[in-house]
Amino acid sequence: MSQEREPWEDVLDDPDQALYPVGVVAELMGVDPQVVRGYDKRGLVVPGRSDAGQRRYSRHDIQRLSRAMELAGEGIPSTGIDRILALEDELARRDEPDAATHDPPSEADRGSGDLDDG
Repeated sequence: MSQEREPWEDVLDDPDQALYPVGVVAELMGVDPQVVRGYDKRGLVVPGRSDAGQRRYSRHDIQRLSRAMELAGEGIPSTGIDRILALEDELARRDEPDAATHDPPSEADRGSGDLDDG
């Protein structure tokens, strides 16, 4: 018996698939939908839109919102949250394997390791 995957399984497995309406996201996170919309307005997440124009959030969006709320709970101001998330995104992009550039870091990238005493 073949174990073929159904198309909907691929959709559900995709962390970037925008599936969840703002009310569901707010309920999952234990906040008012306006809080979720506020992060959207600040540009911390860019939800997809349904055919009717309603916001739809992905699992990746929800994880990002969770991280932003975690930082806010630690007392970090919104400008700091924006910067931290931008830096975390940059680090994640650097860690992603890129098939086009599997070259090891150059000497300039690593630094020569020599200390200049003079």
